[in-house]
Amino acid sequence: MEKLYPLTFRPNIHTALWGCESWEISGHPSSPSVVAAGALAGRTLEELASAYGAALTGTKAPAPTRFPLLFKVIDARDRLSVQVHPNEATRALTGGEPKTEMWHVLGGKGPIFAGLKPGTTPARVEEDVRTGRFEETLARHDAREGMTLFIPGGLVHAIGEDVRIYEVQQSSNTTYRLYDWGRVGADGMPRQLHVAESLKTIDFSLPVPEARGDVSCEFFSFRSVLAQGELEVAPDPATFTAVYIVNENRSVLVPAGCAARIACSGKVLVTTL
Repeated sequence: MEKLYPLTFRPNIHTALWGCESWEISGHPSSPSVVAAGALAGRTLEELASAYGAALTGTKAPAPTRFPLLFKVIDARDRLSVQVHPNEATRALTGGEPKTEMWHVLGGKGPIFAGLKPGTTPARVEEDVRTGRFEETLARHDAREGMTLFIPGGLVHAIGEDVRIYEVQQSSNTTYRLYDWGRVGADGMPRQLHVAESLKTIDFSLPVPEARGDVSCEFFSFRSVLAQGELEVAPDPATFTAVYIVNENRSVLVPAGCAARIACSGKVLVTTL
C-alpha cells in the first residue's frame, strides 16, 4: 500500500433550503471525502479507513476501520430546523446513528438555539410544536465569533440565520426534525417533522449549554490555537489530527502515524480523538 501522508480533500458541498454546508473531512458512506492530491488522490476517506485502519484513525478509534468523526463548515443564511440527534442510549428506541457534536462560531451575528428552558416537559414541547410557539421554549444564544457550544446527543438545537460555524461531530447522518418555523420546502409543502422520534430522543435532564473555549468529551478533543507561520503536528499512534485553518478556509487531516509541518498563520482549529 501507499505510504500515508497529510491529506487534503476535494470540495464536498451540500446545499439546503437554509444555505449550504461543506463536509470538510468525512468518512461517512453517504458522502465521503475524496483525496485531492498525492499518491492517494481519488481515494475516499471511507476506503482509506477500511484499508489502513488504526494507522490512519488511531488506536483510540472505537472501530479503527471506520473514520469516527465528521467535520463541517455550515453557512446558514436562514434558520435551520430545530433538531435533535440520538445518543448511544436513545438510538435503541428510534434507530439511527448517535451524534454528539460541537459548534465553533466563525462569523455572523444571528441567534443560536441550544437547549430547552428549565422545567420544559414533553407535553409542553408537543403542545408548542403543534401551536407554532416552540421558539418560546428554546434557549437562545447570541452568536459571537470564537464562541463554542457543546451539543450532546439528546439536546434540542438549531443554528439561526446569519451564522457561520465549524462543526465537529460523530460520523452520523441521523437528524430528527422537531420544528421548522412554519416554513415550506421547495415543493411548497411543509417539510416532514419527526415529533414522535424527537420526543423519544430528547434528554430533558440536559442543562442549557454555556459558551466555552476548548471541548473534551469521550468522542473528541477540540482546541483553538494561534499559529505563526507553521503548525507542527507530531505522529501520535492513538489518534489522527484534524486541522482547520480559519483564514484560509482549509482543512488538513494528519493520519495517526504521520508527522506534519503545516504552513499557516492565525487561528487554527485542532481536533483529535
